[in-house]
Amino acid sequence: MAVVRLFSGRWNHCGRVLMAASINMTESDVPTEDVQVEEKKSALYTLKVLAAVREAQLAHGLRHNDYQLYRQYCSRRIRRLRKNLDFIQGDRRNFRKKDVTVEVLKDERFLLIPLMTVERCWAYAMQLKEESQQDSRKKFSMRNKLRKAAKYVGAFEKLVEESGVCDARTQLEVEGYAAWLKGTVLFELADWTHEWDKPVEFFNKALAIYSKLKDAVSEDEAEIYASRLQELEVKLRFCKHHLGDRSATDTLLAMRGNEALGDKLDNLLASARERQAATLSEVTWKGRNLAVKHEKVRLFLLNEGLIHEELEKITKALHIIVRDDLKNDPTFKPRQQVNTGPVSPLHFLHTYLSYHRLNLTILRNKALVDTYQKIVSGEIEVEDGKKAPKLQDLVRLQEIIIQNLNDLTHLPGLEDDDELKQSVEGQVLAYKAHRCYYVAESFMKLEKWAEALILYERTLTYIKSASKNKSETSMGKSLEKLSAMVDSKKFTAHAQAILASESMVPDVSRLSIKNKKMLIERLDEYIEDSSLTSKHPNVAQVPSPMTSVPCKPLFFDLALNYIEFPSLDDKVEAKKQTPAAAAGGVE
Repeated sequence: MAVVRLFSGRWNHCGRVLMAASINMTESDVPTEDVQVEEKKSALYTLKVLAAVREAQLAHGLRHNDYQLYRQYCSRRIRRLRKNLDFIQGDRRNFRKKDVTVEVLKDERFLLIPLMTVERCWAYAMQLKEESQQDSRKKFSMRNKLRKAAKYVGAFEKLVEESGVCDARTQLEVEGYAAWLKGTVLFELADWTHEWDKPVEFFNKALAIYSKLKDAVSEDEAEIYASRLQELEVKLRFCKHHLGDRSATDTLLAMRGNEALGDKLDNLLASARERQAATLSEVTWKGRNLAVKHEKVRLFLLNEGLIHEELEKITKALHIIVRDDLKNDPTFKPRQQVNTGPVSPLHFLHTYLSYHRLNLTILRNKALVDTYQKIVSGEIEVEDGKKAPKLQDLVRLQEIIIQNLNDLTHLPGLEDDDELKQSVEGQVLAYKAHRCYYVAESFMKLEKWAEALILYERTLTYIKSASKNKSETSMGKSLEKLSAMVDSKKFTAHAQAILASESMVPDVSRLSIKNKKMLIERLDEYIEDSSLTSKHPNVAQVPSPMTSVPCKPLFFDLALNYIEFPSLDDKVEAKKQTPAAAAGGVE
């Protein structure tokens, strides 16, 4: 109560001061009509609706399609705006609804209240749309929220038009935003009502407004309007497709992965291909007409625009399906093992699918090779948390491509196709050249210069052989680029090999310290020895050490003096003793 009285006292005081000032004013001080008009023009409110909405969406959840987070943000934003503008509706007990009207609109921030209210209803509807995939009953709540959003945006558009305090751009922005939202609501409800002509009117209106705004704003703001225009064009084509426009259908089938339609575009593609598959009964390939009985095979043959990984999975599954049917064919297994003999139509269809599978594997590995090359060369940075590819990975991919190309020529029914063999031969030589180059690069990193130099020469040999093959022209530019790279790397490897061979010569200082060999002892080895020019050169030992020298003896008769003969005592008989001598004694 004290706060209220304080504010009321201040307002009464201000009123008395203003009244006194008005009494003292003369007629010359009264503002004229022209001044009032200028003040009114300068006080026009400006609200960039699309920029404000896009900034709020990207900052609060819609960057990751989290509609619940964005809806909660809109509720908090409305509560803060009402509190700051002293426009609170009360609490749960004493709730009094307060809508933003022309009389209340005294600040441009009041325009954000109805805008955030519309955004909250739209975000809630999109949240329920995602949840309806699990619970189909939430579709009814989604439609009610969409209708409520259309009601709120109509009131917002009417408020801006009747207020007269908004500039021309704000009025145009609100009008375009309202047309887009009303068209979006009718577009989402058209799956239930089947009234595809109603959204077209609003989408055309929004398209015209945003096209004008795009030309009138700066380049930074024009990007926002360009993305909204792209979304409107896609939805318009989808509506025209349901209205029977064939050109719009063809355009939609060319648009794959567009986020403006979500799952509707995938459903459209599936239904269109199913209708086309119903009329597809045979395929002509390599001069033979192949009957297509399986419905899944027909759908595959129409899926020429999908991603390579998805196509490869579908091709493998179809390969198994046709192979199961061929189990009943007694000639299937023998013909798979032998490269000669006739091929049945169903067996040739199996060959056709195998041919597609191998081609798709080659295309996928080509894309991986291009990506790895850019990462290894430094053109592209590796994403966080992922390992950088190595040169060994590039070599492995090239080997897989070569193996798949060789398998193409061994498919049943294609052994006698000379044109295919010649084309595959040229491609194999080209990929062998690339593989040899990456092996040489790995040797360069290991500082094995001689091996790298030999592999570079072999790469050039493969390039020359591949260029002689006239049937293969698709890899001509890549081979020319590879040849230029090999020429530069070859000279580098040659120079490094020479430097490495020179570095293998032993160092003089280490030799003199460890071995201390004199010059006379290493005459067969050239070393720049700076000690030879010093005061005490290490050339030879002076005087030289005494050595024994063999020569011719002077006296040959002296040689007998040094000869030792064996003892012959055991060969000589002992003398017989006399009896007198035997009994001798002292006489």
